[in-house]
Amino acid sequence: MNIAGVLVHARADSSEQVAASLGRMPGLEIHARTEDHRFVVTIEEQENSVISETLLKLHTVDGVLSAAMVYQHAEPEENTATIDYPA
Repeated sequence: MNIAGVLVHARADSSEQVAASLGRMPGLEIHARTEDHRFVVTIEEQENSVISETLLKLHTVDGVLSAAMVYQHAEPEENTATIDYPA
């Protein structure tokens, strides 16, 4: 699992439109919204490349002034399968 924390800054006149666009993006969750039109979001995906693509896509959302990744964490998937070897 890969998680990225991103700060998104929207134009004042587009804040609602940006919120709606962010809400439709797969793997993205809005955690906080400030009075000065900034959004704290996370992107959670299995592949790092998908996080990169989503971050780049944020820059193309109408009304977004900037999107900066401020945190990234990756964990390998836990292997839940076990193998029993004969004694």
